[in-house]
Amino acid sequence: MLHTLFVRNLALIDLAEIRLAEGLTVVSGETGGGKSLLITALALLRGERASGQLVRHGERELQVDGEFRLGDGERSAVIARILEDLGIAALEDELLLVTRIVDRQGRTRVRIGGQPATLAALRRLGEVLLEIHGQGDTRALMRPEIQCETLDAFAGTAALRREFAVTLRSARQLRERLEARRGSERELRQRLEFVRFQHETIRALELGEGELEALEQEHQVLENLESVQQQLDVALDLLQDGEQNAADVFARATRAVEQAAAFDRRLEEVAARLDEIAALVADVCRELQSGRARLDLDPARLHEVAARLDEIHGVLRRFGPTEADLRRSGDAAARELAAAEEAFADPDALAAELAAATAATAKLGDKLVRARAKAASPFCERIRVELRELGMAHTEVRVAMADAITGDTLLDDATEHGPGPVDIEVRINPGEPFHSMRDTASGGELARIVLAVKKTLADQDRVPLLVLDEIDAEIGGRLGLAVGRMLHEVARHHQVVIVTHLAPVAAWAQHHFLVHKHVDTETDAGGERTRSIVRQLTGKEVERELAAMAGDDGDDAALKQARRLVKKARAIGEDGVAGG
Repeated sequence: MLHTLFVRNLALIDLAEIRLAEGLTVVSGETGGGKSLLITALALLRGERASGQLVRHGERELQVDGEFRLGDGERSAVIARILEDLGIAALEDELLLVTRIVDRQGRTRVRIGGQPATLAALRRLGEVLLEIHGQGDTRALMRPEIQCETLDAFAGTAALRREFAVTLRSARQLRERLEARRGSERELRQRLEFVRFQHETIRALELGEGELEALEQEHQVLENLESVQQQLDVALDLLQDGEQNAADVFARATRAVEQAAAFDRRLEEVAARLDEIAALVADVCRELQSGRARLDLDPARLHEVAARLDEIHGVLRRFGPTEADLRRSGDAAARELAAAEEAFADPDALAAELAAATAATAKLGDKLVRARAKAASPFCERIRVELRELGMAHTEVRVAMADAITGDTLLDDATEHGPGPVDIEVRINPGEPFHSMRDTASGGELARIVLAVKKTLADQDRVPLLVLDEIDAEIGGRLGLAVGRMLHEVARHHQVVIVTHLAPVAAWAQHHFLVHKHVDTETDAGGERTRSIVRQLTGKEVERELAAMAGDDGDDAALKQARRLVKKARAIGEDGVAGG
């Protein structure tokens, strides 16, 4: 339900904050006072088109905020899925804030749940947040998919429709796989030839872990073998092989200090350290000798190492460039080859699977069509009964449905709402042919038909907010009572907002808002300025407004009649609609 509506700089409304509640809300006021602006504000929240001319004169932009409180039910689950698709974080206390800003150039900015969003996202969300019927083009019941949902709500086939949609999507996915396999088999085989070559090349290389680094180090040594040998020979000569080598020097020094330590024990530690150095020099010499011995290699080794490096670098250039990249490429090629085996599975098996899925879809579609056809007659009869109460006694309603689609065209022509279209047709005047509701009903007639449908569905249809405009067009006070009573009944299951000029309708409201013009004689810019003010009426104010709607708020008889209307409505209202 809509909890709070905030409007700023929308035409004559400079600032308005309207707190709504469950049940029936009436908006009234003199002609031209700005009642339709509240409908416009709600239409903006629903994602309808906006003109920069809606921005209040002298201001840069208008803003409309709607705070919706979500509850349980199918519609709320749909809203939750939409918010999840949009990446909107979990709501706090089930409150959703929707903001629409329009500047003087007609440019729009949208925020949903405090996050920037597109106008398309707002339209998608708005379709399930609220319905508007009457003036304008926002007529949800005109859309074929909503008519399907409406009939299914009455027939109890919503779950069957969802099952059909799931099966239809599965069959279409199978068909896409089969068509993709047939259509791109040549391209796929060419791709697989390359992938197989890549996989075999990398596998045949048998590159060991760390092999490349070791080979590059060895190759560097082999290319500089003579220089390395010479330097090692020099080092060994200095340390142990030459006439004045370090090993002999340290040995003589050690003996000398040991002899001195025989007389001065304080030199014993120095002698020990010299002995350690001599031992260390001996170890270094042994390491150098081993290193020198390793350099006595087969001259062909350099060629072997160079050839192996050329082989590795050649593969790296094609499938690297690094060793890690090469290993990832090999793993990816192996996975792609494995997946290709499934792709080239027996096409007959995939075709059989598609045929089975199509048959299952057709079976569910036929079941759905038969269930809808069975429910259509009582559904229309219930609507006709309600329409008689609303002054449309001669209006007839029927549901037109095509036979279930079968065969090859099913997957092409069906939608997630069923195997064939559903169209609610009406005949307003006797003797005239039936026409689709979207082609025949005027604003007031359509709104009354919608009201009759909502009454027929009772609590099956849980649209959060139903907005009605011009529903009392061309009806008088007697029918106004019937319209008000039905609105009262519908408001047991929906939040309903209606703009009306009839006191018998307004008397049934749990909440009554008055919109009226006010002229400010002194403004900052100087001169007069008109603005529309929205305020909630209470107690005696409601009675005076009802009397004014009847013709004279100062007439005692009108006030008494208004009081009787309110008393009657409240007496019935005690039966279950929240209000005040």
